[in-house]
Order: sequence, then C-alpha cells, then structure tokens
Amino acid sequence: MRDSFLREPQVELFFQAYLIGLPLGHLPFFFSDLGLGLLFAKFFLSLPIVFLLFIFYRIKYAAVNSRPFLWGSIIFIATLVLIVASFFLIRGGINDPTRKDMTILNIILILSAPSLLATCIYFPVMIRLRLRRSVG
Repeated sequence: MRDSFLREPQVELFFQAYLIGLPLGHLPFFFSDLGLGLLFAKFFLSLPIVFLLFIFYRIKYAAVNSRPFLWGSIIFIATLVLIVASFFLIRGGINDPTRKDMTILNIILILSAPSLLATCIYFPVMIRLRLRRSVG
C-alpha cells in the first residue's frame, strides 16, 4: 500500500498546502491597515513561483513523497536564499550607502517567508498523515 501511495502525485495536497499556508502565514499582517491588499499582492506575485514548484513536483513526485520533510526544508531554504539574494541585489549590495530604498517586490518577498514556512510544514505533515491512514 505504501508503494502505491508514493507513486501517485498528491496534487490536491500541493494546492491545499499553498492555499492554507498563504493566509495562515499572513495572519499577523491582517491586523495592519494594508493586510488584505498585501495578501492579494502576495497571492498574485507567488503564482509564477507556485507554477514552477508544481512542475518540479510533477516531475519528481516520487522522491518528494518519499521524503517530504527533506524536500520541504530544501524548498524553504532555497527560497529564503533567493529572498536574501534579491534583497541585496535590489538594494545594491551590503555596503552601498548611496541606496537605501527597498522596492515593493522586495518587501512582499520578505513578508512571504511566514507563508512559505507554513506551506512547507503543512505539506509534509499531510503527506505523512495520509500515508499513515493508507497503511493502517
């Protein structure tokens, strides 16, 4: 039973993790004045990234399903590296005193880290729960 579960892509869990992780990670920002607008901006800006992750998941779903916590942590760390790299790239480097402004894209990328963390935790937990339910 375990083998057959790992050979199937869990597409509904992939999108469920994204749609639950987005508002769950955005919860602290709902109480600000720009909370709802920032949520919509994060949603639309994250769609291309989710599409690329979905293509990667469809190609390597057997490996991702067999070690979901490892792949969740790899995706989270890789995205954090991209956020930090874009932050320093847009800002002009670490020690550039002439440029101190941040773009709205950079702010949204930085604020999307809690949503990404919630998504990267939710997906492996649900895979393990579904695997436990199918075996037992």
